[in-house]
Amino acid sequence: MFFTIPVSPKPTPRPRLGRGKVFNTKEYTKYKKSLIEWISVLGIPRDDYDMIHARFYVPYPKSTPKKNQIDNAPLKQCFDCDNVIKGLCDALEQANVIENDRGFFSMVIQKYRTTAEGGFISFELKKLNNDKESPVNN
Repeated sequence: MFFTIPVSPKPTPRPRLGRGKVFNTKEYTKYKKSLIEWISVLGIPRDDYDMIHARFYVPYPKSTPKKNQIDNAPLKQCFDCDNVIKGLCDALEQANVIENDRGFFSMVIQKYRTTAEGGFISFELKKLNNDKESPVNN
């Protein structure tokens, strides 16, 4: 089952250093807080999930003519996949859905353009049944 968060995706920036402290930007902190709030509202059960499949939908720039906009077009610019999944995984940890994102053995990360007004994030968490669905049979 895919869950949807109506928040436009943002990449995780490098932490900043100021006055001897390491911190994230206010914009990113606000973004992650909104992800945590939405994840809490979704009521996802806490578990040791094995896989995450995340789709990040970014709206077209306002300057893009409507005739050139294609919904669900693959997004090859903007940010790296590893930077955008980090924020989602951190929010899942802080919302107490997962203990640690290093527990995922598989991540599928996709970026798309959307013709919607705002961006959004759609994701699915999977737990494999170790007896039946294990990708490696010993």
